[in-house]
Amino acid sequence: MKNILIIFFITFSLLSCKSTQNNINDFSTSKLSSLSVDVDKMLKNNAPFAAYMTIAGFEKANADGGSDDYDFKELKEKVFEKIKKLYETAEEDNDYYTAEYIVSSLKKINMQNSITPHKSLNTILFNNIEKDFNEKNYFTAMKNFILYMQKARPTDDILIKYADLAVEINNNYYLYMILEEFNKRKINIEKKYIDAVQKSDSPQDMIKGTVTVWVNKGIKVQYGMGMPDRVIGSGFFIDPRGYLITNYHVIESEVNPEYEGYSRLYIRLSDSIGTRVPAKVIGWDPMFDIALLKTEYIPEYLFSPSESKRFQIGDRIYAIGSPGGLENTLTSGIISSKSRKFLQMGDAMQVDVPINPGNSGGPLLNLNGELVGVVFAGIAQFEGVNFAIPSHWITDIVPTLYKGGEVYHSLIGSIMYEKNGVIEILYNLPGEASAKAGLQKGDIIKSINGEKVAGVIEAQKILMSLKNDTIIDIEYTREGIADNVLLALGTRKQKSFDIALRRDTMKNLVLPLFGMEIEPFGNYLFSERYIINNIYEGLLGDEIGLSVNDPLAVKGWRYNLKERYALLRIEVKKRKAGFMQSNIQLITSIDSNNLL
Repeated sequence: MKNILIIFFITFSLLSCKSTQNNINDFSTSKLSSLSVDVDKMLKNNAPFAAYMTIAGFEKANADGGSDDYDFKELKEKVFEKIKKLYETAEEDNDYYTAEYIVSSLKKINMQNSITPHKSLNTILFNNIEKDFNEKNYFTAMKNFILYMQKARPTDDILIKYADLAVEINNNYYLYMILEEFNKRKINIEKKYIDAVQKSDSPQDMIKGTVTVWVNKGIKVQYGMGMPDRVIGSGFFIDPRGYLITNYHVIESEVNPEYEGYSRLYIRLSDSIGTRVPAKVIGWDPMFDIALLKTEYIPEYLFSPSESKRFQIGDRIYAIGSPGGLENTLTSGIISSKSRKFLQMGDAMQVDVPINPGNSGGPLLNLNGELVGVVFAGIAQFEGVNFAIPSHWITDIVPTLYKGGEVYHSLIGSIMYEKNGVIEILYNLPGEASAKAGLQKGDIIKSINGEKVAGVIEAQKILMSLKNDTIIDIEYTREGIADNVLLALGTRKQKSFDIALRRDTMKNLVLPLFGMEIEPFGNYLFSERYIINNIYEGLLGDEIGLSVNDPLAVKGWRYNLKERYALLRIEVKKRKAGFMQSNIQLITSIDSNNLL
């Protein structure tokens, strides 16, 4: 048997040498052809800066290899032609966010002279605002006007115009900001603005702005009997044209391509018993569990999401919704915690307001009637432990929801480990921007585009404001040495980690999923025995009492993409337990909330 094995390895070695020689001979042709295909694909997907960074990386690798045989001029010209066309279209359509992402990305690579702007970014932004205003897309117009007010100096007449709009859409948060500018300019503040600020809406008024959301999914068979299959949630109006907010999970069957059954969406108004009004889904964001619906109804009351973070633990709050389908229900409680990492992105408020199935998607309000958040979940086993999405996250999402379809966020491609105000790269998703840019496990991220970051949520907030394909500058330290790198942001989807499950090995995936590094232990061919090299404090491996140098054997490993979990069965001898052998089954979600 030993001789057979020796022959096997010698044969393999000879074949490997021959294959290596062939690869050297056709290296340039195959690599260049692959690069061209990748660039064309990126350009087709409107990601010219990702294409540019890919070319730059290939060019650097070629130069480091001591060869200058390749000419990248033609590929670069193709990329910049695409950038010019995108910018011209953005300028023509007054698409501020596309124009701004192109200009900022070109500055990062010192190529801002490659386009010839005919309008300033401020002009494009203002035209964008006026377009939204004229189309009665008031929420987006109002939010972007505040941005414009911070970048430019609108005329007094324009200030007054948007102060009036803030009153019309019942948004006191933005009205406050405009009135502050009134004071700076010593513009007379009319009584109508003072009345709007001092107005206190009654619960009866606010109930008129809420609805019950019904999703009819036909008939289901249960206990041998046919029963109505329906999803009931809540929603609230934010737009005089009949747009309203609810949770994504309430209307998921309407838009999820994996759902193959019957699904019809309706709303029931607060003052109509039994009457159902057809509605349609405009946009949805699975990451934040938010959806924008449209119905042909002129609402009597509007809620306005704000960017305020003034809420504190212990603040009295109210929830309006339809628990169990019982519409017009008002409950009260307090904010129990300001920040829980309960979603894939951002954070959630923990509240003790009584919430039941049917409350999902309803508004959460403070004593002044300001929208504090959107109810989305509760823990059935624990009474009074419920969660809401803070309003300041909603304001970032809603403008994109109006564009229609699924909302995608930008992605660096790293799963982070956070401790004591430091975020460290734990794992890079294969093929994503961070891996391509050369960032490594253990790198500590210090800033993104010059903004210091001390936590994952801070970093996610920055990325939410940036369009995918934007070139960003990341400052990081590696083994105590500071450095920086440019990369083009990728696109974050609901199931971004799936690519790692399909491409990487179990040994490598144990780190991002369970928080421990393992290495093969002993001289065993195709061994399943490992030793723990590192344990990250606070993650799953640490929480179940594993420690460095614990030997283990993997007895089972699988993941379920539909149910969204990964399972690892191990036989381990814990050092902390006197090396007594025990069998442990570890289960974790495959959707990390520490992904940037």
